[in-house]
Amino acid sequence: MLICLISLIGFISCSSSGKGTKTGTRVIKDAAGREVHLPDTVRSVVGLSSGALRLLCYMDVADKIGYIEENEKRRLTPYMIANPGLKERPVIGTGNNFDPELLAAARIDLIISTYMSGEEADKLQKTTRKQVLVIKYGNLDDEIDDLFNSIRLLGLVFDRQERADSLVQYIKTTIDDCKSRSTGNKRPDISAYIGGIAYFGSHGLTSTIPSYPPFNILSVQNAAKSLSEIKVLSGESQHNTAVDMEQLIKWNPDYLFLDASGILIWKEEINKPVVEKTLMAVHDSKVFTVLPFNWYAVNYENLLCNTWFIGKTIYPETFRAISVEQKCREIYRFFLGTDIYDEITDLYHPFINYHLNAGIND
Repeated sequence: MLICLISLIGFISCSSSGKGTKTGTRVIKDAAGREVHLPDTVRSVVGLSSGALRLLCYMDVADKIGYIEENEKRRLTPYMIANPGLKERPVIGTGNNFDPELLAAARIDLIISTYMSGEEADKLQKTTRKQVLVIKYGNLDDEIDDLFNSIRLLGLVFDRQERADSLVQYIKTTIDDCKSRSTGNKRPDISAYIGGIAYFGSHGLTSTIPSYPPFNILSVQNAAKSLSEIKVLSGESQHNTAVDMEQLIKWNPDYLFLDASGILIWKEEINKPVVEKTLMAVHDSKVFTVLPFNWYAVNYENLLCNTWFIGKTIYPETFRAISVEQKCREIYRFFLGTDIYDEITDLYHPFINYHLNAGIND
């Protein structure tokens, strides 16, 4: 009986974090199906590729980030604004690239990377002699389960399962709340268009995404939904495409929502006579700015903020009691541990009627 009890205790201990190995270590299976050997406590990590550092910040482990990619120092993203100390971390390569030699010399327990194949991870692990964990960045559309699985995997890595579960639940609850306010109030006669979506730099009115998550969540008819040719960007969890201005004019959406990242481009385009005279949304002053969707992968906190704003704009009755500002402050506090709403609005001037505030960013 005693022997059986000891065996059972050992099995539970090993199963709680994947598989147990020698004392003080454990084995976890990553998103590429690889077995990654970790110490019981991960004290220092580096995040590689699009979105890895953002997810680490969501998990509230910024203090464990030992090194960053060089370009992270220049990003005006929520996770960098909320964690300014990250800019003081040493870099592990130039631009968005990593240097295997610097990684090999880095004092870290683990390399965490998005957009890396199992073969690439094995090669990097062999070169650096550091364990490499692959995660999938996901999105708020057809790859939302990848996002949730990665959050839970990070919870296991850092022994922060409660934080992981609360993040997943918060995202689900926010989406369900917004959906419930639009369900039964769908307006099939109303169409909307999102323009100015960034990919590898800023773009203007004709840069859009046919499957824009806030529109999907809110059952808003996306004018660009019918596009058959989608530009799938390597290394990004989004599907961008560029449309002809003639096509946008033909769609003639009731609402225009414009990503603030492209304002220097689209503010010139929107004032052209052909646009002012032919687009109903421009004529009716239904042109609104929203927070940047993408910068080195999707800004999930910004996307949820945008969903609240778009919902209140198109469904004013069911969103009447909602304060978009307070929702945004709550979202930033929950995702990043601090309220950076004022800093974000000073930078991007979101959620305003562009025509009533035509001087923004001048």
